[in-house]
Amino acid sequence: MNNPARLAATLTFASSILLPLTVTSHISAQTAPQAETFVRTLYKTYDSKTHSGPDIIGPGAAAIFTPPLLALIRRDVRAHKGEVGKMDYDPICSCQDPDGLKLKSLHIQSDAAGKASASVRLNFPGESSPIDLTLCLIWLPQGWRIDDIECKETPSLKKYLQ
Repeated sequence: MNNPARLAATLTFASSILLPLTVTSHISAQTAPQAETFVRTLYKTYDSKTHSGPDIIGPGAAAIFTPPLLALIRRDVRAHKGEVGKMDYDPICSCQDPDGLKLKSLHIQSDAAGKASASVRLNFPGESSPIDLTLCLIWLPQGWRIDDIECKETPSLKKYLQ
């Protein structure tokens, strides 16, 4: 290939194909650790002496859930006017009383660009069987958010609240 113009055109074409692939894989590689940090930070609020878990209903809930899931949670709360609604538990720990809750294991699986699932195993002191959950995560401009929660008792929090 002795023609410089043709060489330049070939290189431009090749880079236009390869650069997006490089950027996409780079973004995915960076967001998986961020997803893990998001989930670990969420469960650390259960360890704190001053907190009993994350704010799943109030103003802090927007930093945890996607807007569609948060809308379903808040609709359930409003519909029952202060009484216990369908969601009579903390869906992030699948429990009513998080005292002593410990994150035993966490595995992040990237499903696609901007989506991941977090397989979570939780233990309570004195309990022999762990609680297994899957947090379905979506990357928003604000960061990772929970879009659905799956567990043995509730295969889909979204469907349960609809």
